[in-house]
Amino acid sequence: MDKRPPTHTEAPTLDDEEIEKARSLIGVWLRRDVHTPAIYEPISLHDIRRWAHYSIGDDNPLWCDSTYAKNTVWGTNPVPPTFLYTIDSGIVAPGLKGIQWIFGGGRWEHFHATKVGDMITAAARLIDVQIKTGQFASRFVKQTGEVLFKNQNGVLVSRYEGDILRVPRARSGEGLKYRHTDDPKMERHIYSRAEIEEIAEAYRTEYRRGNEPLYWEDVNEGDGLPELFKGPLTLVDIVGFYAGRRTVYNVLKLAFLERDRHPANVYTSPSTGVPMHPAAGHFDVEIAHEVGMPGAYDQGWQRLNWAGHLLTNWIGDRGFVRRLGGRINRPNMVGDLTKLSGRVVDKRKEDGEALVSVEWWGTDQNGRKNCDGTADVRVASRDIGIS
Repeated sequence: MDKRPPTHTEAPTLDDEEIEKARSLIGVWLRRDVHTPAIYEPISLHDIRRWAHYSIGDDNPLWCDSTYAKNTVWGTNPVPPTFLYTIDSGIVAPGLKGIQWIFGGGRWEHFHATKVGDMITAAARLIDVQIKTGQFASRFVKQTGEVLFKNQNGVLVSRYEGDILRVPRARSGEGLKYRHTDDPKMERHIYSRAEIEEIAEAYRTEYRRGNEPLYWEDVNEGDGLPELFKGPLTLVDIVGFYAGRRTVYNVLKLAFLERDRHPANVYTSPSTGVPMHPAAGHFDVEIAHEVGMPGAYDQGWQRLNWAGHLLTNWIGDRGFVRRLGGRINRPNMVGDLTKLSGRVVDKRKEDGEALVSVEWWGTDQNGRKNCDGTADVRVASRDIGIS
């Protein structure tokens, strides 16, 4: 029996004809429940708790404690602002076989709260395809998708736009070339005991408004949001992010059957001959190198989760995140710390809502910005209230 790994051919490059084929799919509504219909079951408290605890690292009792939530304005447990990623990943990137996808950014708009017991369905379509150049890749494609989420009554509760960057893999010669620092000898930050204690204390004293209302009248332009620490990122944190989701990658038999359906969506290790999902680069160093990363790295939308955590800690139980958008400025590697901050840039009342606009951002242990975005939050008002 020939035990040599299968032939490992060169990875494809971006081809103009393939890009046009992908562009021809703009506006076509895609089925999202073909292989995972169970995600369209009613949302349970367990689903919300798993997402909050494992995918975000947020122990807010509003998400996790049914007794606590009964005494809030919601009457039951609502979901965190990014929970609907568990119903649909927001990854809308058809075509371009063999070209790696990387999360670039996303934008949520929430019209109504989603709560325990709701059954949410999703419909998705590609809405834009652009050829781009960047700091870490000379040429790549940005595909933007739209996902509409409706509840069991057919009411549109949320809309999402997601940007997926399609970058050739390293073997193509045209792939991502990301180096963590300008000095190749300094790829990892070594934390002192004092630094670890500072991080631990930030977790111990993390601010959460809870049931104390934030009133629109008390918010002023320029106000800062309490800082939120995340990290230093570990492999356990990355695996936990996957574990908290309803939708996750297939394993064992199901993984092989998935590859039968989508033979181009696979990475075959040249050292072992084992086929794997290309997203395994988030925790597999060999695949990370193939993607163009120096090591294991986070899923970019993990940081949108963290931005949601930053906002909900600040606005409290009565607040509601109406819009949340962000982009990824650089990868978040294992070992990196992210400090999230924000400030108020505007406030207004419109259509019966008291709204506050916020800019938010994250910086790593070296002070480099690794993500940023904007949000609109609805808060209590002494003359409007909240519904």
